[in-house]
Amino acid sequence: MKVRLYATLRQIVGEKIVEIPALAEQTVGDILRALVQLHPRLEDSIWYPDGSLAGHVAVILNGRDIRHLDGVETPLSDEDSMDVFPPVGGGSGQGDPTRVTLKLTSHFRARVGLFETDFEFKGNTLRQFIPALLGKYDIEDLLMEAGELRSNIRVVINGRYSGLLGGFDAPIPDGATVVLTFAWGGRYTTH
Repeated sequence: MKVRLYATLRQIVGEKIVEIPALAEQTVGDILRALVQLHPRLEDSIWYPDGSLAGHVAVILNGRDIRHLDGVETPLSDEDSMDVFPPVGGGSGQGDPTRVTLKLTSHFRARVGLFETDFEFKGNTLRQFIPALLGKYDIEDLLMEAGELRSNIRVVINGRYSGLLGGFDAPIPDGATVVLTFAWGGRYTTH
């Protein structure tokens, strides 16, 4: 199974994707434990001392946060892909959260029930924004696919497409307006 790592987790391991041999009837927790066995320096970033998954880590399985599935007990199949986002950190410099105006269009608005809201997260990049967003709203299936933004999704930061601002490393300044929208019309479907 391919496990994609982001930000500080990627720096610890030294690579973006780690291949973990997956066996029948394994769970997300089994793969995370195997990942830590291969890279012991990840232990404190992924697990609490009592052996439970650290609450600040976002584990996304096939575009869905495992907190909205069966957590670490979520069973796996051969087709699955897993993304692991580290604790959101970095802040806006002094440890204060970054505050943005979040605008939701179309299916995002229908799912969340809001068009616009104030949103706070620790960090100052799209890479730090996404796990915080997924931790608050159940929109992974609308936003993500195989650890990347869906091809028909646009994240617009202060009127500019995030892909032109650095992708996942796009800066999100305090006070920004962040819009989640679809790039083109038509019906949205999930697989």
